[in-house]
Amino acid sequence: MKFTLKPGSYDLYLMIITALTLVMMGLVCLYGIWVYSYTEQSDPFWTETALYEDYINSMNQLMYPFAVLLLIVLGLCIPKRIISKKQLLAAGAVLLGMTFIVERLTDINTSLEFLLGVSILLQTVVMILTILRQSGLKYESEGYFIRVGSSMLHLGVVVFIFDFVSMRSSIHHINIFWVATVLITAGTVLSFYSDKIRTCLISRRL
Repeated sequence: MKFTLKPGSYDLYLMIITALTLVMMGLVCLYGIWVYSYTEQSDPFWTETALYEDYINSMNQLMYPFAVLLLIVLGLCIPKRIISKKQLLAAGAVLLGMTFIVERLTDINTSLEFLLGVSILLQTVVMILTILRQSGLKYESEGYFIRVGSSMLHLGVVVFIFDFVSMRSSIHHINIFWVATVLITAGTVLSFYSDKIRTCLISRRL
C-alpha cells in the first residue's frame, strides 16, 4: 500500500480538515451527554417536557455546521478523481450554497437530506467506476484493492450519516444501517490489508 501524499498538498489539507471536523463533532457529542446527564440529575422526568425538545433542537443546531462541513469535505475527496481541482472547488461552493438555501426554505433535516442525497449519488458513481477500473480516476494511493476500499469507506460513512439523520423512524432503518456497516467494514479491510489480499490471491493462482 503506497501513498503519494506530500506535505502542504491539497489532499493533506483535506485530511486535516476532516480530522478536525470529526474532533469537533466528538466534542459536541460529549457536551450533549454532559447536558443530558446534568439535567437528568436535577429533573429525572425532563425528557417528557418541552425542555427536551429544546435540547434536541439546540444539539442539532450545534452539530449542523460540522455535519455539512464533513459531507462537503468528503465530497471534495471523491469527485476530484474525476474533475479538475478548480472545477471541484467551484462545485463544492455551489453545493454548499444550495444546501444553505434549502435550509432557509425548509429546515435543517431537509437540507442535510439534500446534501446526503447528492453525496451518495456522487460516491456511488465513483465506487462503480473504480470497481470497473475506469481510466481517468485520480487517487493518492496505488493498488486496485485500496482504491476500491477507499471508495467503499467514503460511501459507507455517508450512508451511515443518512441512516442516522433521515431513517431512524423508518422500517428500512436497520437494513440501511447494515448496508453502511458492510461498506465501511469491507472498505476498511480492503484499504488496510490490500497487500495481504493481493499476495493471497497471487499465491492461490500459483
